[in-house]
Amino acid sequence: MEKVIKFIKKKSLIQEGDFVVAGVSGGADSVYLLLVLCRLRKEMKIDILAVHVNHQIRQEAYEDQHFVETLCRNLNVPCRVVSEDVAARAGRRKMTLEEAGREARYEAFYKELKGKKNGKIAVAHHQNDQAETFLFRIARGTGLEGAKAMRADDFPVVRPLLCMKKQEIKDELEKTGQTWVEDASNEDTAYARNQIRHYVVPPLEKVNEKAVKHIASLTEDLQEAGAFLEEEIKKAFQEAVTRQDGRRIIDTGILKEKHLWIQKQVIKRTLEETAGRKKDIEKRHILQVLDLAQGETGRQISLPYKITAEKSYQFLFLYQKGKEEEKGIKGRLIQEKMKDFLNISEKDCIKIIDYDRIEKGIQLRCRQPGDYFTFGPREKKKSLNRYFIDEKVPRHLRDRIPLAADGSHIVWIIGRRVSSHYEVSDATRHYLKLEFKGEGDEVHAENQGVDLRGESKSEDC
Repeated sequence: MEKVIKFIKKKSLIQEGDFVVAGVSGGADSVYLLLVLCRLRKEMKIDILAVHVNHQIRQEAYEDQHFVETLCRNLNVPCRVVSEDVAARAGRRKMTLEEAGREARYEAFYKELKGKKNGKIAVAHHQNDQAETFLFRIARGTGLEGAKAMRADDFPVVRPLLCMKKQEIKDELEKTGQTWVEDASNEDTAYARNQIRHYVVPPLEKVNEKAVKHIASLTEDLQEAGAFLEEEIKKAFQEAVTRQDGRRIIDTGILKEKHLWIQKQVIKRTLEETAGRKKDIEKRHILQVLDLAQGETGRQISLPYKITAEKSYQFLFLYQKGKEEEKGIKGRLIQEKMKDFLNISEKDCIKIIDYDRIEKGIQLRCRQPGDYFTFGPREKKKSLNRYFIDEKVPRHLRDRIPLAADGSHIVWIIGRRVSSHYEVSDATRHYLKLEFKGEGDEVHAENQGVDLRGESKSEDC
């Protein structure tokens, strides 16, 4: 028991004053876990609540329930029993019995934790469980994330027995004379996990009797490596991916600078975030998006969950059909008196234009057919659409760029340029100061009859 207590303290799995929900099935592992927690109860001043879920599958289920209730009474531990028709749950939700049972148990655990401060859920997984999980996931197909198996400190869930093998637990219980119940379903090889337990692990232990411990040790190494790689993925994701109107936009120029493995993980995370789930996002989908990122502009592919990935110049756009936000610009034009023309904040997006050249009034909007602006001293016309193409503005961004328009004449492509027709010159006598403060804020338009000759000033945005 000292080994487990040392492990708990080393990993900071349980702190003084914690409220601990202990999952107790009545099997050797959970009985031993409960004894460990009772040992810590006085030393660490923790509160313990045992939760037993009766799956109503086996005839012996009620005997197991009675055993747990008696054990808790003898240990002076409050016990909550939850009865759940796991077979019915599995049928309703189209799950396996194993999945439905696990869901029912954790649902019960989290319910008891609700509203509790410093709450933990202690479950009795040990090194054999860890090895079986690792082997099962590899056999089923997994990446680094799955190969890390179970964490001891998966807060609020903690696994204090991951430092011990199953046989070590049984040996300690036998030394103290503590009994437990055996779940006959653990012998049923119809369950995939039981096949690994009975047909895969024993031959490995014949090769090396420490095989289970070595696998458990490997998962710890993978968890440490995974923590480091997770930080690298986060940094790369933040650098390469932006969110806009329900879309995820990947800058392939930034992405390709990263290691290939990091590129794949950024794409995987982007797909999962766009889908809102991880299930059914497979390696082949990640490779399809990677191929798209390396391909020519204009291509697009369809992916699970109605996700479309589209390449536009150096950007990849990922979005779900029907979930894009309505297009439009938040903001308004306000005309007010100029307070201090020369006091222009470097943080603001400001342009000064010739007020007398405005014909129809300034409107803040998105692009419309027929929009144009002028450039150069001769005020040569150019369609807004042609400008966007020449500047390689991605198609999906073109409808989101805010415009200050005077009819079809674009006064200011906000964030880019002002039409030469409205530029301030030595002949300008009245100005209009436009200040764009971005989405969710406002656009100010300020004007006053002031002679600007020799005083005009504007900032690029």
